[in-house]
Amino acid sequence: MRTVKYFALGLILGVGLTWSWFACNTKTQGGEPALPAAATAREQAPFEVIYNFYQALSEGKEDQIAELVTPEFWNTMKNAGLLQTWQQRRQQDPSLRFVIFLLKEQEADLKAGTARARGSAEWVSAREGKLSVPQTVTLLKARGIWRIKDIKEQG
Repeated sequence: MRTVKYFALGLILGVGLTWSWFACNTKTQGGEPALPAAATAREQAPFEVIYNFYQALSEGKEDQIAELVTPEFWNTMKNAGLLQTWQQRRQQDPSLRFVIFLLKEQEADLKAGTARARGSAEWVSAREGKLSVPQTVTLLKARGIWRIKDIKEQG
């Protein structure tokens, strides 16, 4: 009979301590993120913009691409026919997907609001396998938002 009493006491004590532990931690942490969701999307690190740009390019989301580049670079992309070229590539090979931008070299001047990344955009395709495109991406921070200012392909 004593064993049952000790077991029941331990069970009640364990449940009570567990409940109080979670109740206290929830109150101290507030249960809310430190930044609202809209702020985290706007205040991203400079090199996250590169990944988001290529992901949007891979999916053909022109409106999202326009938000990730400077207005000058957007006009350059449209006038040079870069967006049309990518649309044609996606139509010719629908399996072409962006994987990751591999950084080889990076520099950022957060006070001046400039950054540069040298690396390669990695793509996969069912037809061609793995494609690696070496590039240098220049970023600019304007009004608190990082955007791509220029992309140069390396030979």
